[in-house]
Parts: sequence; C-alpha cells; structure tokens
Amino acid sequence: MPTKLHTGIMRSERRDIKPAAPDSVIRGLLAVPYAQLLPLEAGDQREGYGKTGDYILAAAVRGNWTVSAYDQYALLDPGQVFLLREPGSYRIQAVSGGLGLLLCLRGELPERLLAGRVMFAGGAAAVREAVLSLAVLEDEQGLISGGTASALAYTMLLKLRALPQSPAREVGSPLVEAAVGMIQDEFPFLEGVDELAERLEVSAAHLTRVFSKKVGISPGKYITRVRIEYAKLLLQDPDATIAYVAEASGFANANYFAKVFRKETGMSPSEYLESGTFDIVHKKSRVVL
Repeated sequence: MPTKLHTGIMRSERRDIKPAAPDSVIRGLLAVPYAQLLPLEAGDQREGYGKTGDYILAAAVRGNWTVSAYDQYALLDPGQVFLLREPGSYRIQAVSGGLGLLLCLRGELPERLLAGRVMFAGGAAAVREAVLSLAVLEDEQGLISGGTASALAYTMLLKLRALPQSPAREVGSPLVEAAVGMIQDEFPFLEGVDELAERLEVSAAHLTRVFSKKVGISPGKYITRVRIEYAKLLLQDPDATIAYVAEASGFANANYFAKVFRKETGMSPSEYLESGTFDIVHKKSRVVL
C-alpha cells in the first residue's frame, strides 16, 4: 500500500523539524535551521521571531492564512507562499482551518535565487515537498544531516524561482482550496481530473479553468507533479523497486511511470538516482546561480 511515508506528514499535529547544521562552506550558501508543520483552526494564530539573516517561507497548504510582520503583510490562499525577510516578530493566523508550513532558511542563496520576490502562487507544493522529505528523513534516520537539508532546500528554491510573478494578494477560491487539499491527501488513489471534478461536484472543464487560473497549471498537471515529487522521495530507498514506486505514487504501471518521469525530469528513474541531483553536498558544481 502507498503509505507510511505519505501519511506521516498529513497527521493533524504540530511538528518541529530541526536538521543538523551543514559544514561551513554549505552553511554560507544555504542552511535550514528548522521547519514546522502547523495545523490551525480558523482564528488560531502563531507568533514567532525571525533573526537577522533569516528567510522564512510561510506556505498555505490548506485554508487561508494571514502573515504579518513589522513592514510585511499578506493574505494567502491555498497553494500560495509568502517570504518573510529578517522579519523580527511575526504572526501567522488562520482565516479558515487548514494546514500551513514554515521553513526557515539562511545563507546567500535565498536572496540570490529569489531576487527580491515575496509571493509565489502555487509555491506551496514545492515547500510541502521539502518539508515532507525532511519529515520522512527524520522519521527514518533521526537527526537529519545539514547537507541533505540544504540540498532539499536548494531544489525547492529553484522551483520557486521558476514560478511566474504573482501579486501580493489574490481573491480566494474555495473550489481550488478543496481540489488542492484532495490532491495532496489522495494523489496515490485519484484516477484523474474527471474523478476529482466529480467528487467536487463540478464539471471537469470548470475545475480545469478555475484551477489553472488560480494555480498557474492545470489540475491534471498538478496531480502529475505531486506524484513525481513523491516518487523521487521513494526512489531514494535502495530497497524500493520501480514497480512499487510507480504503484505507491499513483501510476498505472512501471512503464507508464518511467515514461512520465522522463517527460517531467528529462531522466529515467535510474538516471535520476545516478545523477545525484538531490545531493549538492557532493556535487557543489551543480549549483547554478
């Protein structure tokens, strides 16, 4: 069955993840002091403090959230990410019940890669992938190495940088919120957009139109990306077969999985592992600024 790895982070419990510090070379580029999983009910809030040099990504996975600091404010819809730069005291408050993520970064790369941007529509998927990976590694290994955490954060930053520019505030969409939550919770079992639309009681055409406008990609593309990113995580287990990874990620068979994986990543599953893409500790030259 798909799921000890997938279901662990979906529990409605607060969780704090603190990787070890990387070596001094990596630390100067990119470090991950902590990540937090924050399930909040409507009206609940959390206060925190960002130090000098901190870059704190606040991601609304499910539900709407407000994020505020001394000179920064944003209302986040599901799927959006807001970047707090050296915020000092800050506050996260749930407008509607759901799940949020915080990921604190330090080093030169956040500013250099994100180039002054603060809002990322559809960026919660990238932050969720990084935090999910950290949670899985902590469950399996205990203390996470700083280099591994930095590698995951680097991949996430590249994905955020590739997203289109987005305004600081957009009108919310309950339909998109529900669709994103259902995809993230049930992607191994969803048959596709038609089933998703049927369960949300709308037409597939309407769902695709609204979802694409809000998130920037179609729901079908989003399902595929979530599955591929989860597959990347599973592939790092040396005991996992391609057939198992395909089934656990929601693909019909191993051949179809390999075809989609290559289309999305430019590599076969085995080539992805051999490339060491997920490890900037041993392949520092892969960092592209």
